[in-house]
Amino acid sequence: MTTFVVEIRYTSDRELLERTRPAHREYARSLAERGVLLAGGPLVDGTGGLLVYATADRDELDSLLAADPYTEAGVIAETTVREWKPLTGSWLG
Repeated sequence: MTTFVVEIRYTSDRELLERTRPAHREYARSLAERGVLLAGGPLVDGTGGLLVYATADRDELDSLLAADPYTEAGVIAETTVREWKPLTGSWLG
């Protein structure tokens, strides 16, 4: 598995964000249950969020990101993806 850290930045359309949030969170829960989404949540300043994924490769990650309701609805203005090699942490097993 490859680990990726993803930062998303929202558009300024807060109404669209609020309308789409329940579907996004349900999608995120389903990925977490599958063990694909390791952690995720909004930034405190409300400008976006951070997510940590474990996928087979970048293609799988891109497919997951494309299927996110936030992406489909146009909530995300910018996405930054970085491959990450976590070495320490209580959740690493």
